[in-house]
Amino acid sequence: MKNCCCQIRKGFTLVELLVVIAIMAVVMTMASSVLRDAGKGRGIESGVDMLESLVAEARATAQGNDTYARVFIVADPKDTSSDSVHLRYMGIQVFRKDVGKNAVSDGTEVAQNGKWVTPTAGVLLPPGVYFTPTFSLPISRAGSSGETMIGQEVTKLPGKGRVQVYYVEFDSRGRFVGPIADPLNMTSPQRLVLINGRLGNGRHSMDGVVPSDVIKNGREVRPAGAKGICLWPSGEVSLLRTEEQVFQNE
Repeated sequence: MKNCCCQIRKGFTLVELLVVIAIMAVVMTMASSVLRDAGKGRGIESGVDMLESLVAEARATAQGNDTYARVFIVADPKDTSSDSVHLRYMGIQVFRKDVGKNAVSDGTEVAQNGKWVTPTAGVLLPPGVYFTPTFSLPISRAGSSGETMIGQEVTKLPGKGRVQVYYVEFDSRGRFVGPIADPLNMTSPQRLVLINGRLGNGRHSMDGVVPSDVIKNGREVRPAGAKGICLWPSGEVSLLRTEEQVFQNE
């Protein structure tokens, strides 16, 4: 009986191991990129959901209390901390009427002797998601001025002191009435747009935020992947899911 002199090779050579490791590295890099991009998309989608929920809560609060309510967004470009609230911290304010004998109101504007209060804590947009006043433009319509319906003022917030905010306002019937609470005047539909980005003042910086990606059309530069909502004079909300909806007029 002959002895088998053949030897069975076990394991891999160094070259083979290096090839396998290189292939695994490429696959992991591609997977990481896909997951990162998916995370960005989910972040801005979550931000839109948060904004829409705040609008619904503000309208319900105004209607339930026969008063005015706002959705505010903090604007503090000096806040460059890792947990910055600039264009990320949002919440609701309610107008507390002065029902005393000195209360003054002409039926269209909020009572002059009342004050705005913040009944609940606000919320923070997901990391890397910011509100953009620059691209939150109104939709031009016949009879409207075409001017922004987003107000600005300094207000006092719990735990944050007096800060500058952007805001949109709703009356006691849940109607969107812009920065001046005057439902007798034409209110333009108003976009509220969110973008992915980071704090910074470099190239393409918008309101102190540098978009993660941009769209170039000649000299015009827009943030890529922007989404948001549109507020209609009735107070109803429509979602802005595409670039055409975010940037185009009717």
